[in-house]
Amino acid sequence: MPGPSEREWSLIGFTLLSQTAVGAFWTVAAAFLMTDRRQGLLENRVFTIPFLAAVLALLGLAATVSLSHLGRPGRAPSALFNLRRSWLSREILFELAFIFLVLSLAVLRYQGRETAPLFRALVLASAAAGLLFLHSMSRLYMLRTVPAWRGLHTPLSFFASALLLGPLGVLAVRGVLFDFPGSLHAFQRTAGLVSLAAVLLILLTVLFFTPRAGVFGAKTETLRDLPEPRIYPLLAFRLLYLGTALLFVFLFQRSQNSGYVLLAFICAAVSEILGRYLFFALYGRIGV
Repeated sequence: MPGPSEREWSLIGFTLLSQTAVGAFWTVAAAFLMTDRRQGLLENRVFTIPFLAAVLALLGLAATVSLSHLGRPGRAPSALFNLRRSWLSREILFELAFIFLVLSLAVLRYQGRETAPLFRALVLASAAAGLLFLHSMSRLYMLRTVPAWRGLHTPLSFFASALLLGPLGVLAVRGVLFDFPGSLHAFQRTAGLVSLAAVLLILLTVLFFTPRAGVFGAKTETLRDLPEPRIYPLLAFRLLYLGTALLFVFLFQRSQNSGYVLLAFICAAVSEILGRYLFFALYGRIGV
């Protein structure tokens, strides 16, 4: 059978764009909350209007892309009204909550109230909403009738994408969206360490949980007909791009050349697109 359909490509775009937005917010929130309040620098300059606008733009683009997956986009609002039983409804709810909270932060930032206790509370609430958004997204795909998506491969892949693309994306555009010095070590250290942890998580996920190829991955014959001779090249290219991204991160840390971190983000993005392509290509349903 063929790989992902046109509709599934829209889901690849939706999931990766959303995860990048949440991961970027987490990165900046961590730097914000971990910095001594007496220093003032990060509290006044990390959550800039351009950064918050970029997060909202990514979420808006992700939502727009996802509509092409629906046969009747006009009925999309009705999906929100089944919170007791539907992970799709919960995903939409927490997505909207995350958007609203980020928008509220932008309003407070515009009003010059970023040092108020309410601002810090909204940062924590936004980070929690992003967490619940990604959790709901991963649970939505963990269907009992789809063995390839049922296990740990799904949540690990989704959260790893956020923790890799978000921090690298923030570092890649730090000179455009932020107004603090490029040598601010606390911020760069936070993003760099999270990216390295994400690389390790992805490597472990690929090794142990990839359907058909991983040690503990689903091996059922109901998986989509994507034979191992096609799986392993995809995994090899994904790891190659991931390793190249890691190399560029090290070069950036040593030279502070912004070009290296941009190349790292591009390579990481290609790696995650390949991983998400494989995720949907291995779809296969059992039962009715």
